[in-house]
Amino acid sequence: MPVKFNHLFNILICAGLCLGAVESISPVYAQGANPQASNELKARQAHLLTILLKQPDNLDVSFEYAMISAQIGDYEAAIGTFERMLIYSPGLPRVQLELGVLYFRLGSTDAARSYFESAISGPEVPPEVQARVEEYLAAIGNNENPAKFRATVLAGARYQSNANAGPGDRSINLNGVNFLLNQTSTGQSDVNGFVAATLHGGYDLGTQGDLLEADLLLFGARYADLSKLDTGLAELTFGPSFNMRRFNVDNARLGFYGILSGVRLDTSNYLGAMGLGSRFAWRLDPATTLSGKFEFRYRWYHDTVTYSTVSDRNGHFYKGGLTLIHQFSQNWAGRTLIFGDYEETAKAWEQSYEIGGGVGATYKFASPFEALPERWSIDLEAGYIRRLYDSPDPLINKNDSQNDHEGWVRAALNVPLKNDFSIGLTGEFRRVYSNYDLATYSNASAMVSVAKNF
Repeated sequence: MPVKFNHLFNILICAGLCLGAVESISPVYAQGANPQASNELKARQAHLLTILLKQPDNLDVSFEYAMISAQIGDYEAAIGTFERMLIYSPGLPRVQLELGVLYFRLGSTDAARSYFESAISGPEVPPEVQARVEEYLAAIGNNENPAKFRATVLAGARYQSNANAGPGDRSINLNGVNFLLNQTSTGQSDVNGFVAATLHGGYDLGTQGDLLEADLLLFGARYADLSKLDTGLAELTFGPSFNMRRFNVDNARLGFYGILSGVRLDTSNYLGAMGLGSRFAWRLDPATTLSGKFEFRYRWYHDTVTYSTVSDRNGHFYKGGLTLIHQFSQNWAGRTLIFGDYEETAKAWEQSYEIGGGVGATYKFASPFEALPERWSIDLEAGYIRRLYDSPDPLINKNDSQNDHEGWVRAALNVPLKNDFSIGLTGEFRRVYSNYDLATYSNASAMVSVAKNF
């Protein structure tokens, strides 16, 4: 039974590296403050405003009012208050720093640079102000460079109770006749090591925020026992993305890209693909982001000694999906995803379409260890896929075509050791129920990984 293409990507999904092209679109908006400001902060802001109306030269009250206003996203009030403070008391480094930060968030880099440079121009600049200003000035310099690059490298090990996605029962039914599989044809547990990397490059075209973007995904895995699953994968996407503000759609990007990919299994070429895709990302409000993509590929498979009939799956492949993410608070975020695909193949019984969806949540919390100051996170996800095939497989069931139900639950813990280096622990259970005995299986997996961002 040939390895299903989607099965090859399960480990990448768990690792968090195959987020898809949608999430790789460069942002066109500054990150806002906590969108779900507490009633207490709003009440405190209103109380401080009543004091300021009576005591407009009270710098302590003004500073607290401005900081709270910035925290709840009222940038206009925060900027106006800080600027009035400089009228009453010119040259305050901390106030100039905070003004620079606000203008930086709003994307006004010239104004931000002016305030940052003013903040460190005086004779007695607090060290913490100097350090923060230098960080922001460096960030402004990077932002002004038309070419930008970032990368993530991840390495780890994974245990699977059913690495080859084989049936759990040796007894199967083929066209009404019961057969007993040999032990090697059923589900086999195994351990594998893997290395994965994503590299992103973008070049600002200087036309209202339009970019040329390229993404390269690399993945390799070796198994302890099941060498036929040893995997090598590379995928390159390249194309432009456009700031949609020109069409009066704020905080949104739309991109188009070409796709070139290849997969090797068991040291032999397994799959090649070329195609086109489109993706978008749209921040609907400070708390909510909608993203999506659609891709078309032509895939050709290469028959080998291990996989002798995979060329039956040569053909076109279409897939699309939408993801809605909502930030409920500084600690909690939730997401909903829907997706589908259609696989057109040389043999009708390999041709299928599927639709699915899932829900997930991420909780961030303070590190329990003082030596690790970065916040930890726990992520939970569950989903379901319905898959239908176009025609019966004459070797398995000449009367009924295959139809599958697939579900999964996943939990992950992310522990940042530094702001660019982290350790992850992931557990997943996946269950596929099919009217074809050969396609019914369960798989439990556990993974440990380390990730480095550049």
